[in-house]
Amino acid sequence: MGFLSALFGKEKEEDEELTDSQEQAEKTVYFPLGEFHFVDAANCDPPEFGYEGEIEWFDVPDSDDPFERMLGVYIDRDTVDSPEAGLCYKRLEEYAYDKRGFERKVKQAAAEYFLNEHSDLYFGDEPNNTEALAEGFELSYISIYRNGDTVVLLEQYADLSIDRDVYVTFKADGSVKFEYTQG
Repeated sequence: MGFLSALFGKEKEEDEELTDSQEQAEKTVYFPLGEFHFVDAANCDPPEFGYEGEIEWFDVPDSDDPFERMLGVYIDRDTVDSPEAGLCYKRLEEYAYDKRGFERKVKQAAAEYFLNEHSDLYFGDEPNNTEALAEGFELSYISIYRNGDTVVLLEQYADLSIDRDVYVTFKADGSVKFEYTQG
């Protein structure tokens, strides 16, 4: 009886280890742009039940620190019941393929918003210079949702009277929404 108990006990331990490995594997997805780990953030707006990671984004030729080249990313799952995230990842690949174009689009949208809609928040000498204002923004994080929305967090170093962060949301219907913290 001891032999059988030891034999079956060992199989059970191996099965438990396999289950833990399988569970961890389900919480991580590997794509060509990087490794993404499952996040369960019900307190976010909108709630996030997808994958978070970092991808190489910025060209920093003078730096040996690879983290200075990284951009934080969240990608939503394809459906609520599926662990797959291929649809949002595909959009991320499109953005990454044309990094400079995507970045220019986001920064330009933010600059135009602050110069046209909220020029009262601009402290610079030339309130109609969108290029100069756009250069004062830096991409910090991208969230891509299955409903078609993409939210980009910009850190701002421009001459604005806002604290720091600007959220630019490109909605699935083509509209653009802005949020920021005002100083």
